[in-house]
Amino acid sequence: MLHHDKPMNYNLNFGTSVILNVPLEKFDLADWIVNFSCEEYVSCTPASRSHRYSGLYRDADGDFVIRNDEYCGGFMMTQFYRPRVMEPDHVRLESRTKARFLQVWPIIFPLYWDLRLESVNPGQTLFHCRIGASLPWIYFLASKLIRLQFWSQQHADEETPHFAHYAARWATRQDTDQPTRFWLS
Repeated sequence: MLHHDKPMNYNLNFGTSVILNVPLEKFDLADWIVNFSCEEYVSCTPASRSHRYSGLYRDADGDFVIRNDEYCGGFMMTQFYRPRVMEPDHVRLESRTKARFLQVWPIIFPLYWDLRLESVNPGQTLFHCRIGASLPWIYFLASKLIRLQFWSQQHADEETPHFAHYAARWATRQDTDQPTRFWLS
């Protein structure tokens, strides 16, 4: 654990999980996430093309920040993720996210991205990806009208298998025979 912050109440939560044909002990999510390239990030939403940019930089204190630009459920967002948990089987990043609701109204809100691994059996790992936001009440009410929870879940369902694939690819980068796809259908 890197930081001990007061727990945030997130009023929008979504995510999905994927089973990977890679043993848990091969993974290091903390190592992978800081080596996850912009090209890989952008390719994780092939149908919607909602991922636009990702980059890693260090802030004035020397801590790393991951910037992601993406479109999801009526929001064009720029996330500035800072690590909260960086472990081989668990990464939690939190952001003070800048967005434009329905491409018009500016909004800033907290957002988390939580990645966890769980052993299914000696050769398989369950990759969990959860995301949550704490929207101001007026935007939360408006999000109900545009079905933001539905669109956000669709977004997670699209990106998670690809995140899992790249994490598995990183975990097995030294292996001579990598499969073209790591997740089960």
